[in-house]
Amino acid sequence: MTSGPTLDELQSALERSRAETRSAFENRALMYAYLYEELAEELGRDRAVEVMKRAIYRRGLEVGRKYAEAAEAGDLAEVGRIFVEGSPCGGTLFEPAIDELEDGRLVLSMSSCPLADAWRAIGLPAEQIDTLCEIAAAVDEGTFEGAGLDLTFLDRLGILGSRHCLLELVVPVGE
Repeated sequence: MTSGPTLDELQSALERSRAETRSAFENRALMYAYLYEELAEELGRDRAVEVMKRAIYRRGLEVGRKYAEAAEAGDLAEVGRIFVEGSPCGGTLFEPAIDELEDGRLVLSMSSCPLADAWRAIGLPAEQIDTLCEIAAAVDEGTFEGAGLDLTFLDRLGILGSRHCLLELVVPVGE
């Protein structure tokens, strides 16, 4: 009779999976950077940002479906739970948390970002990292606006000196 994998083997497989997931996010970050550079050269900075954000926002609309029921019910605690529990690699990549939760308002935080880490690792200047974070954040804009919530970024990791991304979600008044 054979037994299943040992605890050490499972731990090793989990660590390998987390490393592969981090690598996939880093790859995404580099693709964003290279696409942005090419588009900015062809179209100019503002148009490149606009085009990339529009495409990434569309993906966010698809992601937002998982929040729609909770958002429609005004259940921001459930929106926060889905966000934190659904974070890749058990939260180790983005380190999500609920910073504030009060009637009609939720502030989510992420204290780590593999995309920003990848951009820093290749030596991009702070201004370009901030621009790329603005572009990448379009997925969050699509996600939460598509679910029917108002989103405001209070802070972004890409801003020089920032320690976290802060996303303020509000149930729209009158809805």
